[in-house]
Amino acid sequence: MQKKDACYTDDTKEKFMSRRLVCYFNFMAKIIRILITKGEYTEREFQSILNDKESQTYQNLADKVPLIFERNIAMGAIGSFQLQDLNEHFFECLEKVVTEGSIYELMLLLYYMDRAIINCYLTMSNFEDESIPIEALNSNQQENQIFLMRKTKCKWAPTKIGSGISELLYYFYYVDMENISEMSIKNFVLDPNLIGGIARKSLRIAISPITQKRVVEFSKPYERKNEITGAKQKYFRVEKVNDEKELLEKIVDNIFAAAEKNVDILVFPEMLGTENMLTEVLERLGKEVEKSVPTLIVFPSIWCKTDNDKMNSNRSCVILNGEEVLFEQYKRCDYRYKDDNEALVYEDINRNREENNIVNVIHVEGIGRICIIICFDYLAAESRERIMHNLYPTLVCSPSFSTGSFAFLNLAGKYYSEGCNWVWCNTCSAMHETKEEENFDVVGVITTLNKRCEIGEDLRKKFSGKNKCQKENCKECIYYADISLLATQ
Repeated sequence: MQKKDACYTDDTKEKFMSRRLVCYFNFMAKIIRILITKGEYTEREFQSILNDKESQTYQNLADKVPLIFERNIAMGAIGSFQLQDLNEHFFECLEKVVTEGSIYELMLLLYYMDRAIINCYLTMSNFEDESIPIEALNSNQQENQIFLMRKTKCKWAPTKIGSGISELLYYFYYVDMENISEMSIKNFVLDPNLIGGIARKSLRIAISPITQKRVVEFSKPYERKNEITGAKQKYFRVEKVNDEKELLEKIVDNIFAAAEKNVDILVFPEMLGTENMLTEVLERLGKEVEKSVPTLIVFPSIWCKTDNDKMNSNRSCVILNGEEVLFEQYKRCDYRYKDDNEALVYEDINRNREENNIVNVIHVEGIGRICIIICFDYLAAESRERIMHNLYPTLVCSPSFSTGSFAFLNLAGKYYSEGCNWVWCNTCSAMHETKEEENFDVVGVITTLNKRCEIGEDLRKKFSGKNKCQKENCKECIYYADISLLATQ
């Protein structure tokens, strides 16, 4: 039997669910790691055992953990655990299988554990708060490098997440931390009534490029030593954001205008925000409580310059209900460009690679998993693929300050097969950093993958930039798109 402290969890997690549940999920994580290490899963062989109730594997598991099978097994149904079932004797039975069981016994056990616990889990989890931060359902991530979470359904995506051993799970899913060892994950479980509620027919998303004025002041390339190699390298930073008051008014106006159009998620660009603007926007929204706001607002990312550039950062703050910053998503990859001498010049952020290397994930029933992946973090293939193929987001929002649109347009539908929609919000302000004005024919994209779309339909809603928008000014610069939440006809 595992020591009881192996099932212990922190205060936040214990508020969300019972310690017994955490212990249960710890066993699931332990089994998953064993199965990954063995690497012997094949669907055909597993299905042969699952569908033959008279097989020796079935009988062995039923003898070792009878509780899993004793309810309704004759009818082929899966028993449903209650919290009192998860006692010391039950965990001793699990430990015996984990220690002595065959690989197929472990597969069968994991399959049933996933399905038998869901009702108990849903009963125990609560939404006294609108959002609940949680690291994982299991507390033994460090030991097993497995990160378990509830699989929130997405109305436009397939239910299946992952392949191989992941196919054993229906209600939960796991992340193999060995595949993303350099990053951490932080999860936020939202009350499903907040956004895209159960009865909703569509999810409305908006982007706001804000302005075409030149407001961001960049430094000229400067040279310093790379902390790791000691060799000289070129860098740049953001020195200042001008016209803060004007930008602030546009942001507030656009938030309220978007709310009048029933927008659920509003995304602003990269690098047009400041700490003072964020503070004042939150104060303004707090004073005008009679006005509605989008549930989630991706505030213009804030480029923060620090003493000696040691802790420079670029982060997007996600505002929940206009009341609080739910989390801060830091940019993890350094943008780079070539100067006149073809030398690479790097964005001077992330000197300490271990700081702020966190990917935040919002879980909400009906929408699935939402990630904020800032501009170059999405263009950088290795960063993007690790997130997409391990965290399985169903909606990605990419605030951007980019001098071009070609690469973004090419990536717009890349993850349709995995059920992921994408929001790209650039700003016409970036056109001042390039001579290629035609790059601003398009300033943003929202994809609208849904279960009623037609084969071959272009699901990219492209929005005109400075060259084609034909607006005399940037008043209420907002673009909208709806994602259908209706099932297949």
